[in-house]
Amino acid sequence: MYVFMFYLLYVCLSSKMNSILIASFVALQWSCLVLGICSTNVSFAQKQPQLFVKYGWGQLEFDWQSQSQRQEYISSGKYIPGISAPIDADVYYSPHGNQYNKIFVTIPRFQKGVPIGLGTITNKNYHGNPIITPYPDWSWHLNSEQCNVNRIVSVYRIKIDECGRLWVLDNGRLVKTIICPPQILVFDLKTNKLLSSYEIPRSQYEERSLFVTPIVDVRNRCRDTFVYAADCKTNAMVVYDYNNGNSWRVTDKTFYPYPDYGTFNILGHSFDLMDGILGMDLEPLNRGDRKLFYQAMSSPTLNWVYTSDLKNQSRFASNPGSSPKIFHTYRARRDTQSAAMAIDKDGISYSGLMSEVQLICWNTKAPEYGSKFWEVVANNKETLQFLSGIKVINNYKKNYQELWAVTSRFQRVTDHSIDVNDVNFRILVEKVDDLTFGTRCKKRGPSGPPGGGYGLYRP
Repeated sequence: MYVFMFYLLYVCLSSKMNSILIASFVALQWSCLVLGICSTNVSFAQKQPQLFVKYGWGQLEFDWQSQSQRQEYISSGKYIPGISAPIDADVYYSPHGNQYNKIFVTIPRFQKGVPIGLGTITNKNYHGNPIITPYPDWSWHLNSEQCNVNRIVSVYRIKIDECGRLWVLDNGRLVKTIICPPQILVFDLKTNKLLSSYEIPRSQYEERSLFVTPIVDVRNRCRDTFVYAADCKTNAMVVYDYNNGNSWRVTDKTFYPYPDYGTFNILGHSFDLMDGILGMDLEPLNRGDRKLFYQAMSSPTLNWVYTSDLKNQSRFASNPGSSPKIFHTYRARRDTQSAAMAIDKDGISYSGLMSEVQLICWNTKAPEYGSKFWEVVANNKETLQFLSGIKVINNYKKNYQELWAVTSRFQRVTDHSIDVNDVNFRILVEKVDDLTFGTRCKKRGPSGPPGGGYGLYRP
């Protein structure tokens, strides 16, 4: 049998025909797998998975009530084609079957011409662009300036929790002005009915406040839930106690941006953005507590704080910045900015590198942060531009976790150079275990034993 294997190698190396080369390697691999005679020195190159493009848009299109409504919105300037940009997405896998699954997408109204702030993706399309329908319906997005009880003004990020609830952080801002009080909305995804709404008290935000990221912390029961809401413009966080219906403001120097990281450079395009705390997520529950990892967008550092400290309202009752010692920063720094973050069930963190246009993983159990401890798991200059939203989704029926990401040519949105004939916005997905299989992220440390992973790659 060894003679047979060496003969195959000889044929592979000497043949000038690609078909013989491919067939020979397949035969050699089959011999190794079936007969179990592979030498430890024989190895095969492992393909790095790339996130699969689930949806792509040249420009966002919406599920208008009629064509006359679309034309009226265009004529009045309420809808400017090519202006709307998705920032985040989340996925609801319904226990009632695929027809009830929902893919949510946020479209913040930071510029004129954006008709809705939150929607779900339909199975319809307009000139090749998937159509987005307002959530929960059009009435929530009409006449925003009236600040109706049932309203959604502008949403950057959302979160679906393990209780089947959608948490919406509505910043209340239309373009540059807060027109309605920022609020936290909770929807029951089985019925699409509003469970509760909470307006953030006026004493806990400023005129320049911009609430972007809600992180939902569910404990023993669904009522026992806290939300950590990041305000990236005043470098603050509001902690919301869902069960008791109150909130408090928290500030710290680690929430601030770094001036040297205020200019973003993406594939030859530059723009300025001085955003503070923005990317956040929770590690798995560990002995009754968990760390909240966070980063300011315009910064090079990663930070963390125990949620037990954030949930202690008495710490911050008289002074939001009273507890600098509870916040921690890793020594190592990135060379670029990072916007979004998500952590899987094994404590593996995923985030994008802006200038490098890459997706990296990092094990939160590692002793330090930095390039010696993280690893690039996806690298595509076309599809990974400006990675603004990341979620790790539990696909319960298939018993694995998926990573969903939102990317865009945001650098072209900022300078109004979007070409609607190109694909400018994408939602991508891949199995978490496929992304991390064989990486240092699945190890206990830089030299620890390898962890799990399916090792299955999309053809």
